[in-house]
Amino acid sequence: MSNEGSIADPSGPIGLLLGRDLIFTSKVTGTARALGRRVMVAGTPGLAASMIEEWRPAVVFVDLAAGDLVTPEALVAYQSLAGPGTPFVAFGSHVDTEALAAARAAGCDRVMPRSAFTQELPDLIRRYLSAPGTLAGD
Repeated sequence: MSNEGSIADPSGPIGLLLGRDLIFTSKVTGTARALGRRVMVAGTPGLAASMIEEWRPAVVFVDLAAGDLVTPEALVAYQSLAGPGTPFVAFGSHVDTEALAAARAAGCDRVMPRSAFTQELPDLIRRYLSAPGTLAGD
């Protein structure tokens, strides 16, 4: 599922959310839109890979509840497609310590409980999706 309707400025950086929870993906894309940024959504492994290759996102947000979309093997493959400069920020249930540890082991740059991700979401979007030449806090 692509969220192409949120693309307002094709010249600015794009974020990608790997997730399937429609309510949560709407929260992430809506927060980005409110901040004048863009986050697209991929809900299948094939779509995720093609969007990473085509759009070269500035950041990839990873919902660890998305099952086969975000296995450790899939995360390693996505990171390979994205290149070494693309941060991967994973989040999941604070009680699913196995998934959080697997995301760390797969090379995600930041791994956090969903509650922390939700609290920090506006700052994360500003930090990772600032236009080149602007301050991340703007």
